[in-house]
Amino acid sequence: VASQQALQPLRQALAAADAAHELGQRMVSVGNWSRLQQTQVQLARTNAQLNLRRGQYAAAQAQARLIKTLGLNGIQAAVGLPAQLPELAAELMTEAQFQRRLAAIQSELPRGNRLRNQVDAPLAFAAYQASHAIARSSRDEVLKLREFITEETVLHYNGMLKSSWDLLGEVQNQAQAQAGALAARRDFEIAQIDLQWLLLGGESASLLSLGTGSSEAPQSAGH
Repeated sequence: VASQQALQPLRQALAAADAAHELGQRMVSVGNWSRLQQTQVQLARTNAQLNLRRGQYAAAQAQARLIKTLGLNGIQAAVGLPAQLPELAAELMTEAQFQRRLAAIQSELPRGNRLRNQVDAPLAFAAYQASHAIARSSRDEVLKLREFITEETVLHYNGMLKSSWDLLGEVQNQAQAQAGALAARRDFEIAQIDLQWLLLGGESASLLSLGTGSSEAPQSAGH
């Protein structure tokens, strides 16, 4: 779901880059821009095209992994999924709830697994808390501030106080902020799954790394 949803800001960034490229061509044709200046805009558009293609391939890979995980190889080419990730959880598992669930599963595990679980579960709980804080800040602060800046830029552009380049650049900045907020939401969902897996007695291969800013889907600890 996240890999499909991530395509929207990439398409928005490409649309802004296409508009900048077209405007740059016009500037060159009337002699207001040099070829060097146009090349820089063309490079930005090429990078936006590459990013979208990478995102599309990542989405195709994610769909293929899902088909394989569900054992549907050769039966289905795709699985119908929600259009977007669920809303960020308003309330988190408390420390007391975590400790109760941890103690309950610890009493059922063999000694070797219990010792490993004692180390991994607190780390997973920390990732769960941190990823939620990051996702909430990305949504409520970074994204909202970026939306405000974009709105103000549009107003200044309409009042001829900002250039077309300022507006196009801000559209690209907003697309990047949307991509970052989505990545943070995805990280929280994975951290939540990892924590639940460990509190059911599962073993983790690795724990989620936060703050990478990568568009590649991270591996879940329980899978």
